[in-house]
Amino acid sequence: MRKFATIILLALMAVPFLQSCTTESDQPDQVSLVTVKKSLDAAGFYGMLDDGKKLYPSIMRVQYEPSNDIQRALVYFKELNETVPGFDYNADVYGITEVLTKKIQTVQTAGADTLKNGIEIINAYIGGGFINVEFKVNIDQYNSKQHLTVGLVDNRIDGEPQWDEYYPLELGFSCYPPLEDGAGYTITSMASFYIGEYAMDMLGCSGYELKFRGLDHNLGQEELKSYVVKPLK
Repeated sequence: MRKFATIILLALMAVPFLQSCTTESDQPDQVSLVTVKKSLDAAGFYGMLDDGKKLYPSIMRVQYEPSNDIQRALVYFKELNETVPGFDYNADVYGITEVLTKKIQTVQTAGADTLKNGIEIINAYIGGGFINVEFKVNIDQYNSKQHLTVGLVDNRIDGEPQWDEYYPLELGFSCYPPLEDGAGYTITSMASFYIGEYAMDMLGCSGYELKFRGLDHNLGQEELKSYVVKPLK
């Protein structure tokens, strides 16, 4: 029997970082991060893997409709033996977890730079036309109305960015009501940022330098940490 469940996986808080549709049993054989592509057939969508292979959901054990036109998601599935023309994987899908998917923002005025709270990068890589970032932030696990925002910003408040090899971008986080420095419960999540006009061949760069404020960041300090992300060889 199909069952629809919508779960926000941030300490059970209503925060749109990871949103899941899963069944209660039947563990999948595989998990893949895909870009969700809408289609006009019965399935309504298919998944494009970062290596260019395509996944077709022949069997859907959860109800799912993409939240946005550009959407990344983790697909939990078992591979079926029958082939589907034009696809590399024919899938029996047991769950889908949407990943926070956003465009890179350009900030040119100081008042618009609001992502000032601490955030820590665990891992980041380029894939599928996105900068994919796993990160840690502190939240108030007891406040279900806390508003959390994560963004990747091209900071042009002081003019055009200066760089040599890696184009600088700032990963930011904000929570409201705010927490005191170092306070709160630390959670791990993930986000994918659409590269688009920030493609390396358009910028003439070899990758990106992601700057961020650590979890131990004092709001009075402006010195940022950095994490270089470049294409996998």
